[in-house]
Amino acid sequence: MSRFKIINLIDKVFVSIAIFLLVYAWINFYIRDLFITFIISLVVSFSIIFILYYIMGKKDNKKILSKERKEKFYNTILAFRLLPIEEKEKIIFLILEKENANLLDKNNLIFLKNEKKHKIIFATHIEKITENDLINLISANAFNKVDFIDIICNDYIPNIRTSLIKGTKINLINNSTFYSDFIEKYEINIDTSNIDKSATKLKFKDILNGILAPQKSKSYFMCGLILIFSSIILPYHVYYLIFGTIFMLFSILSKILPKFKNR
Repeated sequence: MSRFKIINLIDKVFVSIAIFLLVYAWINFYIRDLFITFIISLVVSFSIIFILYYIMGKKDNKKILSKERKEKFYNTILAFRLLPIEEKEKIIFLILEKENANLLDKNNLIFLKNEKKHKIIFATHIEKITENDLINLISANAFNKVDFIDIICNDYIPNIRTSLIKGTKINLINNSTFYSDFIEKYEINIDTSNIDKSATKLKFKDILNGILAPQKSKSYFMCGLILIFSSIILPYHVYYLIFGTIFMLFSILSKILPKFKNR
């Protein structure tokens, strides 16, 4: 489903019109009485549309829940990244309390858990950590020997080598792990009110991009082709020709507009 309700509404109107016209065209091919044809077409097309959107609705409910979680994840992680170091440490202290860990050194973020000594390093200023980044982070943080170094980061390159210090294991905790294993698990509240949500505001350009999305081109083409073909062999061909032409134009625009935007 599109993120904008108006685009979803326009999609449903087009699909409903296409279904009704196709049902009407073929029923009218067998039944010449216009009133009876219209009534039967309404009933049949409504039934098809109801079943279609009922099935789609079940799938969309799951997508909506997933979308809401993704949006909350994105806003929470971004808010965490923007926090000053003191506020980040407060959240870590709260998580350690939930984890039943003993804080040994507050200034250096060293704690004891399951009789193993851990050191926390923040690396949220690096988009994707490399091995050189790991070396620099460890070098920049002077501390006594620990069993684990837990680096809270955004992401890291695949197959990164973490065995850099003998006897010490490096744990890379990326955004998704940090959110699911700690923030979400312990219901830690991070204020996201300062996150700029202007990107979600409805704009005409976004509506147009949604209507003329490239992946819809084939659907528009098939609808247009069926309607134009129906206009040749069925009565009231002008109406089918008009709607078929509109679908064909949308199909063409869906294909050519992205190419102009990429130039």
